[in-house]
Amino acid sequence: MEIKTVKMGINGEGIGYINKKPVFIEGALPEELVEVEILEETNSFCRAKAISIIEPSPDRIRSECRYQNDCGGCPLMTMRYKSQLEYKKTLLEEALYKYGGVKRDLVREARSSEYVTGYRSSLKLPCQNSNMRLATGMYFKGTNHFQPIHECLVHHPDLEDARKQVIEALNKARMQAYDAKSMRGLRYIVMRIGDDGIQCTLVTGKGRIPSMAVKQIMRIKGIRSLFHSVNTTRGGVELFGTMPKKIAGEDVIHVELGEISLALSPDAFFQMNIEQARELYKMAVSKVDPCNVVVEAYCGAGAMSLMASPKANHVYGIESVQSAVDNANANAASNNIKNVTFMCDDAADGLYKAARLDGVDCLIVDPPRSGMDDKMLEAILHILPKKIIYVSCNPATLGKNIAVLKKEYKIVSVIPFDMFPNTPLIESITVMERG
Repeated sequence: MEIKTVKMGINGEGIGYINKKPVFIEGALPEELVEVEILEETNSFCRAKAISIIEPSPDRIRSECRYQNDCGGCPLMTMRYKSQLEYKKTLLEEALYKYGGVKRDLVREARSSEYVTGYRSSLKLPCQNSNMRLATGMYFKGTNHFQPIHECLVHHPDLEDARKQVIEALNKARMQAYDAKSMRGLRYIVMRIGDDGIQCTLVTGKGRIPSMAVKQIMRIKGIRSLFHSVNTTRGGVELFGTMPKKIAGEDVIHVELGEISLALSPDAFFQMNIEQARELYKMAVSKVDPCNVVVEAYCGAGAMSLMASPKANHVYGIESVQSAVDNANANAASNNIKNVTFMCDDAADGLYKAARLDGVDCLIVDPPRSGMDDKMLEAILHILPKKIIYVSCNPATLGKNIAVLKKEYKIVSVIPFDMFPNTPLIESITVMERG
């Protein structure tokens, strides 16, 4: 069956129509004539896979990734980068208009990433035995079929080189992949690169990491530390089981954000594209007006709270994960910043506490993909900060949150940032002021 695609879907697939019914076509770009295989059909849509590209889009390029058709992690690697930015901006505009009634002309041009490949500063990969050796890879979407991936083009080159050497060291030490019956073996490798080196965490079942492997891993160029987490949970979504415990090297690695040096432990959240994160945080903080009190909700390790400290008499950072709060407090101390207070609390409860102490002039929020919950939205509309700076990684939930906040706030601008080239994901900063 041949279908002409007309636009791009939120997962990077091409969308065409059969008798006015949308068909979501994996592997197709907009403006292509493709031969498809129908994988699923419902009353409202079809899901299909491109078998061959009969008339390619003018935006189509050849992917350099040999796993392009197997991995699924970078569906837009076959599209010119300039066109990726244009389509992502369109997806953001459509979602904000659909869910929040935001006019398209409020969305600025997307800020491009300096690096289109080699930008990813962290990796979290499952491990399996392949040809009697440990290998990292990915699972096919919606299945338990493991695809070994021996090289990834979007990983930072130094991180990718270290990953290969870590796998080799583990194979020399005769480590095996995790076995659910015995609850022993290696489940995941988690690695992150900072400005001063690489942090590596091995997630295993019961048992210790062989000393031979520890020694060899710590000899790898760039490796600063090695951590161990035990996870024997069946079917869980969390990578770490026990809190990562250091078995060699340094406690943290560092990322420089202007005048701020941010220390990161293995479980601390930080953006995966460090160069672009610097630009995004810089832009977000630039929107903070000099004031008495700034509150950052969902603050993680405290990056934007610390960067905003010169603009306020006091800054409150709110985070629900205690280890992240500990990390943030350590970052404040190491940077000799004394006007920032971090609290471990639910976002809404923490916002109420900060408001009772000093009032709130400016609120920075950087929630997870699910966006802010009803309790947080209610707290904002009760306290009514003068300005809100909303960092979002999900256009749909951003739009839904804006629809609620529009009762009291007007949208000044929406600034897209491409944190993840070759994927359909788009980050954004929305600036809102009291209407």
